[in-house]
Amino acid sequence: MRAVVGVRPAPHRVVDDDGRARPYRFHLGLADRVAVEAALRVADEVVAVGVGGDAARSSVRSALETGVDAGRLVAFDPVDEVLGEKYATVLARTAARADADLLVVGESSSFMGPEIAGLAAATLGWPSASRVTAVGVDDLAVDASVDDSELAVQRKLATGRQEALAIEPPAVLGVDSGFANPRRASMDTVIAGRRAEIDELPLEDVVPGESRFSMSVGRATVEAVVPNERWGRGRPPREGTVEERIYRMLGRGSGEGRSGGEVIDAPPEEAAERVVSFLRERELL
Repeated sequence: MRAVVGVRPAPHRVVDDDGRARPYRFHLGLADRVAVEAALRVADEVVAVGVGGDAARSSVRSALETGVDAGRLVAFDPVDEVLGEKYATVLARTAARADADLLVVGESSSFMGPEIAGLAAATLGWPSASRVTAVGVDDLAVDASVDDSELAVQRKLATGRQEALAIEPPAVLGVDSGFANPRRASMDTVIAGRRAEIDELPLEDVVPGESRFSMSVGRATVEAVVPNERWGRGRPPREGTVEERIYRMLGRGSGEGRSGGEVIDAPPEEAAERVVSFLRERELL
């Protein structure tokens, strides 16, 4: 069985010997370490997939150091954190390209919550199970039997309640952070992971039409641009020099006659009436 597991970086601040905290570096987040552990337990071959730039590459490297068989990076220069639905789509398409039997994602953080597994499953048309706490008949809390083509999983329903079910691969599993403690790899495994090559796929090869901006903020479409009717003395000026336009937009006229910045030398009541009259004449009140 081949599994693809999504890995995402988490910030980690380094404190030196003098107690001074240096800037954050990134490593594999705890929720995804648990997901990697689940994938290693159930699959014969595990491929860790990161989405993004250098920070995502570091998370793939961390997964290789824990013992996964291969690392893959869908590479682009992110503007901000990737939107959940975009991330799910990239994982789904990468799993399909890898001919995977399982797609495994960690669940607990705000980014990789239960919706990621559901969105990826909808893209692939695969069944899914979220909040998984055990995989395999031997690990279930109850006695169960499944067909050879099925996989037994246990999932959390609510506090103190869980259920066992059979799911037929290919499928998507959202692994609860309480699944297990991540294993500590041997030194040989860590060294091999540091030396392993990471395959890189350009973003446009996996999800054509997406960009570094749409992955973080979605698609933006401008349908119409309407001048601000209330800016300065009406519509933004279209004639004159730049200085003259700025002068008029600030409500100071064109340099001839009175402007919006004149001083009214009159008693308060009369001054107020003149201001109101001025605003009404220009449909600003």
